[in-house]
Amino acid sequence: MRGSILLLSALVVTGAAADSYHPSTLLVPPYRHTLGYNRANRFYLSLYLGGSFKFQDPQGITAVKFKVHDDTSTRTDDDDVTLFAVHSGAAEIIYNVQYKRLERYGEKGAGQGQFSQPMGIAATPNGDVYVADAGNNRVVHLHYNEDGSISWKGTVGSGFNHPTDVAVDSKGAIYVADEGNNRVVVYNPDGSKRTEWGRNLFKPRALAVIDRDAASNLNNDNFVAVIDNRQKRISMFDPYGDLKVRVTHKEMGYEEVRFAYVAIDRAGSVYITDMHNHQVHKFDRHLHYIISMGREGSDDYEFYSPRGIVINPPTGQVFIAEAEGGQYYWIGADGFIAGCYPNPFESDEGTTISIYLTETATISVEIYDADDFLIRKLAPRHRYPIGEALIAWDGRDEQGNRVEAGRYTIKAELKPANISRRYFTKELQATVRCKGQ
Repeated sequence: MRGSILLLSALVVTGAAADSYHPSTLLVPPYRHTLGYNRANRFYLSLYLGGSFKFQDPQGITAVKFKVHDDTSTRTDDDDVTLFAVHSGAAEIIYNVQYKRLERYGEKGAGQGQFSQPMGIAATPNGDVYVADAGNNRVVHLHYNEDGSISWKGTVGSGFNHPTDVAVDSKGAIYVADEGNNRVVVYNPDGSKRTEWGRNLFKPRALAVIDRDAASNLNNDNFVAVIDNRQKRISMFDPYGDLKVRVTHKEMGYEEVRFAYVAIDRAGSVYITDMHNHQVHKFDRHLHYIISMGREGSDDYEFYSPRGIVINPPTGQVFIAEAEGGQYYWIGADGFIAGCYPNPFESDEGTTISIYLTETATISVEIYDADDFLIRKLAPRHRYPIGEALIAWDGRDEQGNRVEAGRYTIKAELKPANISRRYFTKELQATVRCKGQ
């Protein structure tokens, strides 16, 4: 399982996370899939792109499985994606051609093959690539060719004022965050304008879309997630611009944020990068705040000013650009046992175990006595959605007898509902006391 020549062919192992900080909502992929390389830095990129290479304001990032490189007879190559990263300060994009090489496209200017402060980027399986060329007030349309070269196709739309991000849906419609004009504009695949909206928006900075026609859409979701209000708010709109729900940093419990980019996974969960707090924030498909991941640093599960983020929906691969490199993760699962109710409990009444999940996961629960003997397995492994999962124990052992008074250990095992389930489990543990009959 490599990610775009191991995250643009330049990933460097950084070792285990410091101290006891081991979150698992995002996971470092196993060694056999990355050879230990899940992190890019300046030094290793310079080996592939020339000794004079240096980071200059990396921004948006996108990943796509191009049809020209897809073996349709198998799904084992679904993770072999092409990754495009916007190197804004150098007015170029960097991308991989399968596992063969890295390429660069663009230079500073306002003509063909040139950019000025490029920001967001999106691509379709058919080879169309769109770049929000903010400094030139345009959205550029490129095409990826089978030999790995890029052709200039032209521009999409007009009248932009500092467009900062672009996204495409499963039908090829193009969504543009037109920051200076306080609007989102939507174009058909042929470039004709479909709709625009500016109501309930202020300086939209980044956006992502999930539509019900997407093959990897698990819940028939159909919405656009938009970062706006000077990068302090995340809003959810339907495809026609009607506001569904929104959340500000204050409601999340943060005094200050600087949201950068947004991505949506196949379950409709929304991920937001935060440059100020060096974190990735996760929300569910209804924009309920779930968890924040990461902290400032250069180790695994740590970030330094994260920017672009993209998720490959079929596999759960996550690519994140940051100020001086990039990182590669898988969507995992995390959670905790919130409690048992009641606790203590009467053996003829039982108790209910509350487990909070940050990701859809399958859960198995076992009960052990004070001597660490297994006395009960609760229900077959079952998949539970994000949020609170309630699992009842009737206070009986495997033979149907009521348990004696004493302390019992609850051991829960979580497995993600995506590709990482084959390599990862999360173990949770808590105690509960029985008062007897």
